[in-house]
Amino acid sequence: MKTLQQTVEQAQSQLERLEERQFDSIDFDWEGIRFYATAKSSINGKPVIHLKAVIGRLFYTVEDGKARSRAISGIYKNNRGLDGRYKLLRSGEVHFESMTRTDDLLRGTDLMSALTLILLEAEPHLLEMRSNLKAIG
Repeated sequence: MKTLQQTVEQAQSQLERLEERQFDSIDFDWEGIRFYATAKSSINGKPVIHLKAVIGRLFYTVEDGKARSRAISGIYKNNRGLDGRYKLLRSGEVHFESMTRTDDLLRGTDLMSALTLILLEAEPHLLEMRSNLKAIG
């Protein structure tokens, strides 16, 4: 299993090979989860990093009722303890979204460094949540 540090190192080495390093959005896979991140200005003009992902789908009760219950409980428990939040859609998909305020609009390696910190903070919650969900795709 690829660790977060290995993923970051791989991304950093790829960035170093790029001529244009000042990107403000990126999508990447980590631990089987597809993330989309954008550095932008919020509605009030302050710079933020918007990170989002589809974590998985709830099991139907007949598939695994206990995992379904743990996932629903985890959504409400983790939403109180995280900067990011989980959202449960009618389809049963569970989405993760984080809006992190920054001092400056981050680009390139600065954005990657900030994303690393955000994911390190959210990692235990994301992995626990994903363990109780059915993979999508």
